Amino acid sequence: MIEIKNLDFHYQRKHQVYTDLNLSIKEGAIYALLGLNGEGKTTLLNLIAGFLIPKGGSCKVFDYEASLREPEMLQDIFVVSDLSEFTNITVKQFRNLYAGFYPQFDYDFFDQCISEFGLTLDSSLKRLSFGDKRKVVLSFALCTNCRLLLFDEPTNGLDIPSKAMFRKLVASSFNENQTIIMATHQVRDLANLIDRIIIENHGKIIINESIERIAEKLAFGLTADQIAPNDLLFKADSFNQNETVSTNHTSQPGQLDIELLFSASIAHSIEISRIFTSQN
Repeated sequence: MIEIKNLDFHYQRKHQVYTDLNLSIKEGAIYALLGLNGEGKTTLLNLIAGFLIPKGGSCKVFDYEASLREPEMLQDIFVVSDLSEFTNITVKQFRNLYAGFYPQFDYDFFDQCISEFGLTLDSSLKRLSFGDKRKVVLSFALCTNCRLLLFDEPTNGLDIPSKAMFRKLVASSFNENQTIIMATHQVRDLANLIDRIIIENHGKIIINESIERIAEKLAFGLTADQIAPNDLLFKADSFNQNETVSTNHTSQPGQLDIELLFSASIAHSIEISRIFTSQN
């Protein structure tokens, strides 16, 4: 689906975002892309979409070089950015204006999504709140049936019921030929949807693993007296004694805590990465 090899990218020479980046993203999975603010998540999505051109190396999507923005590639990619601006048109006009660019667009499902979000096709996009505009764009993205959907902070601006509806619509529309990448800080909003996790830090990929493998390799939430000293990888600086990440030596996967995983990966990136690159 996506193959990034030896990719270099910078905005300014003193601000090198990626150096010799290698990343493989598989078809048929929903990815969470996690990283600190300003560390490159949005940049990575834009490189994959072909909005940015690498300074070196390659980024291929469906075997196309992304930066060439071939029409055959673009009709199967949709990007939801963190900001959306609209002219004074209705939701229906927006749908009709852009749906033709996507051969698999599902008009009926779009109308259903808009209704489920409590909006109408006659609503003026210009007059909608940021959250309601977000619902329209998210609905449109899901209805394109593109093979690759890229979401930058998809739940920003959504209230709690709308977040639940978004999860429901993603789960009902996703198919095995698609790949979804969600760059987010709000991991709890999306935890039940995620199949795989990518964590980046300082331009390096620390983890690119399935939920199942992470849960097999690491244990979360044990207290200090349950962990051998050499197995403790991370302990949060809090009053809760069970905010820990440790090596899992059992034969059974445990319950994954994505927020703890992220904190441990940022604090001890070399140790965490080594666990997943070992052959054991």
